Amino acid sequence: MARILAVLFFALAALRAYFDWQLANLNETVFAFLPVGQVWFNFDKNSLQLIQAVVERYLTPIIWESLIRPMTFMSMAPLLFGIGVFFAGIAIWRGVRKAMRS
Repeated sequence: MARILAVLFFALAALRAYFDWQLANLNETVFAFLPVGQVWFNFDKNSLQLIQAVVERYLTPIIWESLIRPMTFMSMAPLLFGIGVFFAGIAIWRGVRKAMRS
């Protein structure tokens, strides 16, 4: 399962990087990765506001302010790539553990 998730996140990172590159070419600007919050806002701004309200009301505002909000300022493609590396590491670690048992 971790291997599948790693491949999925690597593919999503590559796709997001491609879209960011195309956007830079279209606007004739310097290439830059879009942050997570901008992509989310462009996709569905109402859900971004809804998640904020739900987290702050039913969980705690600290989670929104210290965890989720800072993530919205991170570049999306490198973040997806990092998540892919994390799952690839888990898959490798599980494979090594399984090989050591045999």
